[in-house]
Amino acid sequence: MGPSVFKPGGWMNASGPLPAMARSASRSAPLPTGPATAAATPSATVQHPPRAFSLPQRGSSLAGKAYWAMVQRVALTAAAIDVGYILLFLWLGSVPLAAINAVSIAMYLGAYGLIQKRYNAPALVLIWTEVVAHAALGSLLIGWNSGFHYYLLLFIPAIVIANTRGFAAPVVLALLAYYLGLQALCDHLGPLDPLPAQSVKIVNWIHICLVFAMSAALAAFYRRTILIAESRLRTQATRDPLTGLANRSHFQAQATQALARSQRDGTPVALLLCDVDHFKRINDQHGHAVGDEVLVAMAGTLAENLREGDVLARWGGEEFLALMPASPLDAACATAERIRAVVAQAPLPVGTTPIALTLSFGVALVHGADDLQAAIARADKALYESKHAGRNRVSRG
Repeated sequence: MGPSVFKPGGWMNASGPLPAMARSASRSAPLPTGPATAAATPSATVQHPPRAFSLPQRGSSLAGKAYWAMVQRVALTAAAIDVGYILLFLWLGSVPLAAINAVSIAMYLGAYGLIQKRYNAPALVLIWTEVVAHAALGSLLIGWNSGFHYYLLLFIPAIVIANTRGFAAPVVLALLAYYLGLQALCDHLGPLDPLPAQSVKIVNWIHICLVFAMSAALAAFYRRTILIAESRLRTQATRDPLTGLANRSHFQAQATQALARSQRDGTPVALLLCDVDHFKRINDQHGHAVGDEVLVAMAGTLAENLREGDVLARWGGEEFLALMPASPLDAACATAERIRAVVAQAPLPVGTTPIALTLSFGVALVHGADDLQAAIARADKALYESKHAGRNRVSRG
């Protein structure tokens, strides 16, 4: 898990704790999520020149790695298929096509080796050259009805999906022109090394089956890539990047659902707000990396000691907020007291010097969905009372 992008400073100033109103105002702004946040709000609009076309670079991103891994698998699969084609065309009596497939195997293996050495662009050019040339030679030798041209169609989704810089349309149009030109040439010349009609039909059937299988495999790859990206975006939108807990917006959505269920059931709902005591001092003495470790450890302790149905979030800085459905105020206070004792009795091991930690809590009841914000304010006030009374304690709001 990466370093925190929020600069922890606590809700303290030099003379003591800030008033609850000031702390609430400080927390009202969402936590920044990284350099993209700063880039999203520039002081002036900057016009960037359009980027030149470039191939996806292996290692540059998860999508790039997946793309080139897929290309490598395609190259090996195609080489294996060509071995079968050599045997097929030798059986059918077409030595030229068998020789072409032998050359194709060498080209695919060469492309695989180039990608292994990160020469991605030459590898892709080699694969393109093989498919385009193989489709033309096969179609010219035994005729258009052999179906060698089907493999050209597999380029279309790859071009459109992989190319996002406006080059897809002209490349697809160029492929279409090549496809139609090849058909016209085959119709004009006829088969240069014809096979019996039944043999051509067998080759066509095999090509149809392979293209169907390869299309399904490519579709499965793109679907998996989309699902992975969707999952990552959902995580980024709903989770705190440091602790993995729900962020503010996700907490609000989950809390609304939980409160609606509790209102139907008529069960009480409690709100637990806690704060790491003297967090600014920890950052100042041990550094922000240790401060991040503290936040992660506190998030883990809270998650371990709350129920599965409780809604836990990092609320801001060193504060955590939990909604506890079907929990009376006394039960919620008992849970807070148990967590407080667990943290106080177990210093966090950092380096050779364990750090003693304590938590302060504010607990309040939530009287329905419309009362959530007011309940957070009551819990915040109770938390301030715990701070004012000496910290490391639980107060009711």
